[in-house]
Amino acid sequence: MFSKSTILNTNNTFKVLVRYKRTKGSGEVNAATQKIVNQLSVLSASRKQPKLLNLCNEDLIKHKTIMNAWNLFKSKKNLKREEQLRKQYESMKNAMEDLKNTNKHLYKLANSKPNKKEVDLFPIEMRIPTDYPPTIPWIYSYKPRK
Repeated sequence: MFSKSTILNTNNTFKVLVRYKRTKGSGEVNAATQKIVNQLSVLSASRKQPKLLNLCNEDLIKHKTIMNAWNLFKSKKNLKREEQLRKQYESMKNAMEDLKNTNKHLYKLANSKPNKKEVDLFPIEMRIPTDYPPTIPWIYSYKPRK
């Protein structure tokens, strides 16, 4: 029998043999059981709790203070964003009302869905506004379709 680990020298190569604790039975699980175990482990993975921090009282107070400050920062950032989106929506709504009062025909064209047979009212190449600048800031060779 081997001790905990044994080193064998055969043909100038070293092999380390380690004896591990035997598991109950043959250690083999049939395919159906392994499949069920895998499915259950995937399902329960989302329910696992993070490791509980073992902190002294002073470190725990610091941790809670930092987390409260971070949550306050995130909530202020979200409020600013919501306010900005609300202002954008109000601006779009006011622009549509002005267009409706100014020129009914343009208002109908702006809100109508173009038929496949009709000429496109607005170019498809027109970039949708986003929060980030475009990778290509301007297309100098752009010519509208006729």
